[in-house]
Amino acid sequence: MGQVKIDAQSKSISIPQWLFFSKKIPLTQIREKTERIESSGGGKVFRMTLSGDFGSQEISFDNYESYATFIYEYQKAMLGA
Repeated sequence: MGQVKIDAQSKSISIPQWLFFSKKIPLTQIREKTERIESSGGGKVFRMTLSGDFGSQEISFDNYESYATFIYEYQKAMLGA
Protein backbone atom coordinates (compact mmCIF):
# COMPACT_ATOMS: atom_id res chain seq x y z
CA MET A 1 0.00 0.00 0.00
CA GLY A 2 2.18 2.76 -1.31
CA GLN A 3 1.56 6.45 -1.26
CA VAL A 4 -0.72 7.41 -4.15
CA LYS A 5 -0.33 11.03 -5.20
CA ILE A 6 -2.26 13.48 -7.29
CA ASP A 7 0.01 15.49 -9.59
CA ALA A 8 -1.88 18.74 -10.10
CA GLN A 9 0.66 20.08 -12.61
CA SER A 10 0.29 17.22 -15.10
CA LYS A 11 -3.31 16.46 -14.01
CA SER A 12 -2.57 12.80 -13.31
CA ILE A 13 -2.49 10.22 -10.55
CA SER A 14 0.86 8.66 -9.68
CA ILE A 15 0.51 5.10 -8.35
CA PRO A 16 3.61 3.36 -6.91
CA GLN A 17 4.41 0.07 -8.60
CA TRP A 18 7.25 -2.40 -8.21
CA LEU A 19 10.47 -0.99 -6.65
CA PHE A 20 10.79 2.72 -7.49
CA PHE A 21 8.61 2.71 -10.61
CA SER A 22 5.25 4.45 -10.64
CA LYS A 23 2.31 4.41 -13.02
CA LYS A 24 0.88 7.75 -14.10
CA ILE A 25 -2.76 7.86 -15.11
CA PRO A 26 -4.10 11.09 -16.67
CA LEU A 27 -7.32 12.25 -14.98
CA THR A 28 -8.97 12.57 -18.40
CA GLN A 29 -8.62 8.79 -18.94
CA ILE A 30 -10.50 7.82 -15.77
CA ARG A 31 -14.05 6.81 -16.72
CA GLU A 32 -15.25 4.97 -13.60
CA LYS A 33 -14.35 4.96 -9.92
CA THR A 34 -15.62 2.34 -7.46
CA GLU A 35 -14.94 2.41 -3.74
CA ARG A 36 -15.30 -0.23 -1.03
CA ILE A 37 -14.29 -0.87 2.57
CA GLU A 38 -13.07 -4.31 3.65
CA SER A 39 -12.18 -5.73 7.05
CA SER A 40 -8.74 -7.28 7.26
CA GLY A 41 -7.11 -8.58 10.43
CA GLY A 42 -9.30 -6.52 12.74
CA GLY A 43 -8.71 -3.31 10.78
CA LYS A 44 -10.28 -1.71 7.77
CA VAL A 45 -8.77 -1.46 4.32
CA PHE A 46 -10.13 1.18 1.96
CA ARG A 47 -9.98 0.14 -1.70
CA MET A 48 -10.69 2.09 -4.83
CA THR A 49 -10.73 0.79 -8.38
CA LEU A 50 -10.13 3.22 -11.23
CA SER A 51 -11.17 2.14 -14.72
CA GLY A 52 -10.80 3.76 -18.11
CA ASP A 53 -8.71 3.84 -21.27
CA PHE A 54 -5.72 2.39 -19.35
CA GLY A 55 -7.61 -0.68 -18.10
CA SER A 56 -8.28 -1.12 -14.41
CA GLN A 57 -6.10 -0.15 -11.43
CA GLU A 58 -6.81 -0.91 -7.77
CA ILE A 59 -5.55 1.40 -5.04
CA SER A 60 -5.52 0.40 -1.34
CA PHE A 61 -5.31 2.63 1.72
CA ASP A 62 -4.61 1.22 5.19
CA ASN A 63 -6.12 4.14 7.11
CA TYR A 64 -9.00 6.51 6.71
CA GLU A 65 -6.86 9.67 6.82
CA SER A 66 -4.85 8.77 3.71
CA TYR A 67 -8.03 7.61 1.94
CA ALA A 68 -9.91 10.83 2.77
CA THR A 69 -6.93 12.98 1.74
CA PHE A 70 -6.72 11.19 -1.61
CA ILE A 71 -10.47 11.59 -2.24
CA TYR A 72 -10.25 15.31 -1.43
CA GLU A 73 -7.23 15.87 -3.70
CA TYR A 74 -8.82 13.75 -6.45
CA GLN A 75 -12.08 15.75 -6.41
CA LYS A 76 -10.17 19.04 -6.35
CA ALA A 77 -8.04 17.94 -9.33
CA MET A 78 -11.10 16.72 -11.27
CA LEU A 79 -12.72 20.16 -10.88
CA GLY A 80 -9.63 21.74 -12.42
CA ALA A 81 -9.27 19.16 -15.22
